[in-house]
Amino acid sequence: MTQHFVPQYLLDDDFKAAARLHQSRYRSEVLKVEHADYGNRLNDDGGRALLNYYEALGVREALRRRFPGYSKKRDADLLRSEHIPFNLLAPLATRPELLQSVLAKCFGMDLHAPFDVKFEWAPEPAASYLGDMTSFDAYVEGRGAEGDRVGVGIEVKYTEQGYRIGDSEAKRVRDQQSSYWVTTRESGVFLESGCEQLGEDNLRQIWRNHLLGLAMVRRREIDKFVSVTLYPAGNRHFSSALAKYQERLAEPARRSVCGCTYEQFVDALDGDAEIDAWKQFLVRRYLVAPRAV
Repeated sequence: MTQHFVPQYLLDDDFKAAARLHQSRYRSEVLKVEHADYGNRLNDDGGRALLNYYEALGVREALRRRFPGYSKKRDADLLRSEHIPFNLLAPLATRPELLQSVLAKCFGMDLHAPFDVKFEWAPEPAASYLGDMTSFDAYVEGRGAEGDRVGVGIEVKYTEQGYRIGDSEAKRVRDQQSSYWVTTRESGVFLESGCEQLGEDNLRQIWRNHLLGLAMVRRREIDKFVSVTLYPAGNRHFSSALAKYQERLAEPARRSVCGCTYEQFVDALDGDAEIDAWKQFLVRRYLVAPRAV
């Protein structure tokens, strides 16, 4: 058997170290293929064979519709989160009843078909919205109880936390007349106090994704928007960051930004034998045992 005890990364925090080893073991014990660099990385042959993706329920087909070509970072790294939206969400795209059930159980949303599900998507042209590269890992649009159009922007994280700001983004955060701040003010959903903290490293990703949906509401393309972050329970950064972000929203709007752990998401999946098999894949693939964190 291919050995999983290969070089890891000594600077990982506790959860990322546990998740990296978890993915290394999956590569070794389940996929039974050689590694490249760190133990969580497939070689190009494994990446091109789409071993990073679930083999059923339309997952690989959804990937190729969105990304026809090979990306080493996305397709060969079992730890990076870019591939995860397909494994977590693509099977729901063709199962509206299950999608409706998951939206209700995980996010408290009463949303109905017809649904439109897109991956790595942003409305165009970008200049008419935020004018940057912000996009949704997954976007779901459906109908509310009164027939209103509701958009759900989903950000999928695994080991990531906050990130350092880049030059272009920093200019937008500093400029009170930038699309970020104009959308923030015109949305009417933020409290006046504490808004300056929205641009901090721990909140900025949540803010940008929320703003993109709010810009769609402002342009009357949808009537309501809900911003969702999916993350594993072991990544405690997001439970803290989401709570801090919600405190900067007016009370009625706090329910429009929410989080859900992978564990909660998997528990919400009910169905036939195909769904059960997919559910077991998600458990084996992504859920890191608490004692390992």
